[in-house]
Amino acid sequence: MRLFKRLSVLWLLLALGSPNLMAADIKPDVLVKNTVDKIMHAIETDMDISAGDMAKSIEFVEAQVAPHFDFSRMARLAVGRPWRQATPEQRDVIIHEFRLLLIRSYASAFTRFKGIKIEILPLRPSENPDWALVESVIKLPTAVAQPISLNYDMELIDGKWKVFDLQIDGASLIINNRNIFQREIQSSGIDGLIY
Repeated sequence: MRLFKRLSVLWLLLALGSPNLMAADIKPDVLVKNTVDKIMHAIETDMDISAGDMAKSIEFVEAQVAPHFDFSRMARLAVGRPWRQATPEQRDVIIHEFRLLLIRSYASAFTRFKGIKIEILPLRPSENPDWALVESVIKLPTAVAQPISLNYDMELIDGKWKVFDLQIDGASLIINNRNIFQREIQSSGIDGLIY
């Protein structure tokens, strides 16, 4: 009986101290809200970021946003079927370049974020506990502008929630990029996409 209690206490301590298990305890909608709050705070308080300093914005995105994205999966999904024909080296380059594209795009949009409000909607239950759709609404500062829906497809990977697609007003980032990539691959092959 004593051994069982000791093992139970040891297991509890390991579970409480494990970053992966603790990360899984953060619900995906809470993770998105916390990240959005950090972004909005930086835009409001960091003069360099709000003035459009790309280097500072990229540094912020690298530190606060990028860790929550599965760039490997996003690149693979965006390339689609031709991914299977790509060499490991080509895949590495595609992932790297796709990651840079998204980070730069996100960082360059910071100056347009001024005055917007982002509401994270309540998380709907999912049949798959390792997948979630986090829905949000972006409210623009002008009264006549229609709200924009921004949804995050997320998957639990190694105890951490990661974004693998974004949908802006129903348009998937992955599918939009796949359409662009397919045209390039059809005309110039995988190397045409890379170079």
